[in-house]
Amino acid sequence: MGYEMQPSFLRRRILVAAAPDDLQAIALVKTMRSLGLTVMMAATVGLAAQADEVAACVVILHPDKWRGTPPIITAMRQNPRYMIPVLEEPMILPRARWATEPFYLTEAPLETAKALVALIRQHLQNVLEQEQAIIRQQDQLHPWLRYTDPCVPVIQPPKKPVRTMLHYLLLSWPLAFVLCVSFLAYYFFQLNATINTQAVNTTTMVTTTWRDHPYLAPVPGAQCDPGGADWVIPDATTSESSVVGRATPTPHLKQDNSTISTCQQDGVLLTRRDHYDAFASMVFASKGLPLPQHYTTQITATPINTSPAAVFKLGIRDQASSDLSRTGYGNEVLQLGVNGAWELVRYSAGTNTVEKRYARGFVKPAQDYKLSADSNGPVMTFSINDQYVATIIDATYHDSYGISFGLRDPEAHTPPSALFSHFSYIPLPISYAGTPEASGSATAQAIKDGVAAIPYSASVPGASCDPGTAQWQPTSVAEQHISTRCQSNGLSVMQKKGSSVPGRIPFYGQDGNFSTNYRLQVALDLKRSNNSWAGLTTRMSGVGLAGYACVIRSDGNWRMLRYDSSGGEYQLAAGHVARHTSYIMETVSDGETQSLSINGVRVAAIQDSSFITTDHVELIVQPDSKHTGSTTVFSNFVFTPQPSS
Repeated sequence: MGYEMQPSFLRRRILVAAAPDDLQAIALVKTMRSLGLTVMMAATVGLAAQADEVAACVVILHPDKWRGTPPIITAMRQNPRYMIPVLEEPMILPRARWATEPFYLTEAPLETAKALVALIRQHLQNVLEQEQAIIRQQDQLHPWLRYTDPCVPVIQPPKKPVRTMLHYLLLSWPLAFVLCVSFLAYYFFQLNATINTQAVNTTTMVTTTWRDHPYLAPVPGAQCDPGGADWVIPDATTSESSVVGRATPTPHLKQDNSTISTCQQDGVLLTRRDHYDAFASMVFASKGLPLPQHYTTQITATPINTSPAAVFKLGIRDQASSDLSRTGYGNEVLQLGVNGAWELVRYSAGTNTVEKRYARGFVKPAQDYKLSADSNGPVMTFSINDQYVATIIDATYHDSYGISFGLRDPEAHTPPSALFSHFSYIPLPISYAGTPEASGSATAQAIKDGVAAIPYSASVPGASCDPGTAQWQPTSVAEQHISTRCQSNGLSVMQKKGSSVPGRIPFYGQDGNFSTNYRLQVALDLKRSNNSWAGLTTRMSGVGLAGYACVIRSDGNWRMLRYDSSGGEYQLAAGHVARHTSYIMETVSDGETQSLSINGVRVAAIQDSSFITTDHVELIVQPDSKHTGSTTVFSNFVFTPQPSS
């Protein structure tokens, strides 16, 4: 979009091109904002490419760095309409179309900022006066407003016979219509010029823009959506290089053009050409301006060419267009596997890696998924296929500069692709409360903390059997080597004859997070177990079978085991209790201590520091040495958080 075609609020923006890690430049931008200008810092190539679409471009130059800074080079090559040089150290000014003499930036940027703001405001005023002069000139040249030159003889047409009134009406209505349209155009043109004049002379400005109105795109994408939104496909990734004497590696951007978008009738097809474990993403961007604090958004995702490990995402705190982001990274994201496993995570602004996981769980697998989110300040609520999944509270990224969605598939052997459709963005009133969990950050946090401390019980455990709010991983015969059935007396777990691999039913708590210490209890019915083992696992690490296991057989023999990440088994303790067809097993994980009780009697407590955190726990069945097959019934499962010792 050219400068002249942009709305007035975008034409008044000021762009500052600088190195991403230039702290002096960041301080200058903040000071200029405090003085009343709409300023964005072009620390990425994408933002710097807008240098010809803003009122003025400030380029901050350092003699040793500017040639190796892509945003600065990109901004200068755009030939901005009004480009101002600012020098951090004395240097020869590079050849460019500079509008002014150079300014000098010091460690205290206030004076430099004041001088720049005064110059830019004067420039805006001059531009406004020029536009108004053009308007007046155009008004004078409109044919229907000109008077007839008195020196030119006027030849009167021969008079014609008087016709009926209907004849005159037919002749005059086109002229009346043209005059009305011209008057309205003139009125609104003058009104816009008046508004611009007031905005230049006002320090505090509130602008109603497209960000304050609903936006719907059945087929999103720059070439697919005729609505004119700013759709962006990220084209950079981050690599790190270590510098001698510096403890933290320095992030560097590198080009990544692996994402292809294809417009189709029912959506936009995103395809990842290589590096399948990275997201093929599209961003509903905000041109460097923050979105409102309160809005709702959604996107529908349909797998086209994917493996069972493919993952969709919906990010609602995208920092790619943030002018103060050094790398363009940082986001709060709902990630959803095609198998129905989901998690809510925060991506680092520096390395684009997951630095915090808030919650996770499972929904019923489907042919396509509608991912939805409500942003209510620091409180964010997420849903999948209109089913509420979680609310998180985090103010790490105060503003959102875009809404992103995409696909990755780490196990794909051919370019993975997915169809995205029915995007919507709807601003919400400030008073919007959303779900009860999102009524306020303090209240929501108190609710979450309270729920985390309450014991959870399920008379019939398992994904399809437990009607409660816990997150049980659905059973897959292919992956977990068992089949399950919900019964009135518990969860029946069947393992086929010949199976030599343990069968597992993972439990992830109510939101995927575990307290440091906890107690587990479950009732085991071993009448048809064929002397196979059954019990509980604790401190599971999420890598293979790594963790601890406590199992028992119907003959009364019990064992405590430790598994490493490759499945290696190490016996930590073993013993024997009276023979029964059913038992009540209880385990306690307290720091490095793992204890086991059977039918209310403690039989073992061991010290082992191999695993002290918990990714999940499990109900587990293990075949005997003859692999005869078994049926075990689990019931009355209880998970109880324990205080730290």
